[in-house]
Amino acid sequence: MTESTQARHLLDLKLPLGGLLVFCGAILAVYGLAVDPQMYEKSEGININLLWGIVVLLVGALFLLSGAVQALREKRAKGV
Repeated sequence: MTESTQARHLLDLKLPLGGLLVFCGAILAVYGLAVDPQMYEKSEGININLLWGIVVLLVGALFLLSGAVQALREKRAKGV
């Protein structure tokens, strides 16, 4: 691995941020599912916790997928 490739790999934040976003999104989505639906009467019945939990979860999954694809490409380029 060259010095520039190694430096890029050390600064890659896709995996830790993806994991954090998946964790937070899952907590928010579960909370949205567990709460009494009457709580959302003020927001016209829209379960905003569930919706944003799913959005955050999907963004985190995209980060993780991107990091995994990049790691596979680096392995193939290395010949391992």
